[in-house]
Amino acid sequence: MDFLTGYWFGTLPVLALQIFFAVHAVRTGRFYWLFIIFFFPLVGSLVYLFAEYLPSARAGRSGLSTVTKTVKKVLDPGAEIRRLEDQLSLTDTHDNRVALGRAYRQAGRLDDAIRMYESSLEGMYSDAPRALSELSLAYYQAGRLADARATFDRLRRARQPTAEELTISGRIAEDSGDLDLALREYTAAAPGAGAEARCRQGLVLKRLGRDTEAMRAFEEILRHARVSPGHYRKAEKEWIDIAQRETKGAGAAR
Repeated sequence: MDFLTGYWFGTLPVLALQIFFAVHAVRTGRFYWLFIIFFFPLVGSLVYLFAEYLPSARAGRSGLSTVTKTVKKVLDPGAEIRRLEDQLSLTDTHDNRVALGRAYRQAGRLDDAIRMYESSLEGMYSDAPRALSELSLAYYQAGRLADARATFDRLRRARQPTAEELTISGRIAEDSGDLDLALREYTAAAPGAGAEARCRQGLVLKRLGRDTEAMRAFEEILRHARVSPGHYRKAEKEWIDIAQRETKGAGAAR
């Protein structure tokens, strides 16, 4: 049993690195590296890291930091949580609790995240907007829609929500069956939240039977995509694809 445990804990991180760098090689057209990465598991991944990945990452301002964090997450995904837990045990502050709650949430540990966010909302920080925003999202991801709505309402009383927060509020409302509120939130978010809010707005309009308005929303996404740079189209691909599918479907139905 000890042998098997040691084998898997030693092999899985290396395999994860191989897959990560192989995907990067394919995406950047470096297909000739695949043989080295897979036939020389650890050595091949390390060679690729220093020969190809790091130099290309350094072209970006924060490339090296991003690579370091990515490799650390692959090799030891719990390291950042342990660091934040140690930091909180030494310095128990509101900011440290929120940071640890965020790490828990990103790791899928929603119950721990909710507990940490809730504990951060005390005293002078009882209505701290950032903690309320992230707690509302954690409640939503955990399926606790009533708690998510109540927490978002507290955030709205504390300050004006951002476009991204309004999009989350719309999703809470939509999943709760309140399509009218969802539409208001998506409409308010659309000018500053990228294609997601506009696409969700169009989908809700379609569910409400307001097909002409829905098509205008989808067509606006496509117009914006046509004049936007490649990185925007890549980042918003999911919503652009939905808009294309919806407009084609509407055209075929005519």
